[in-house]
Amino acid sequence: MEVQRSYVVRIYRHDDEAMTGTLEAVESGEVVPFRCAAELWSALQQSSSQRRFPSTAREDDR
Repeated sequence: MEVQRSYVVRIYRHDDEAMTGTLEAVESGEVVPFRCAAELWSALQQSSSQRRFPSTAREDDR
């Protein structure tokens, strides 16, 4: 069974054609920047298949 993961996606638009943002893994806090929709999609695909975000819970969450 595949583990469901949670992310925070922050998107900042500079104009109609340019986009930048970050993808953050909620569990680990790891942040991956992106500059277009293709990079965002690639980061999501990598994080869910080959690049597993490590589980590093904060001390106050334990």
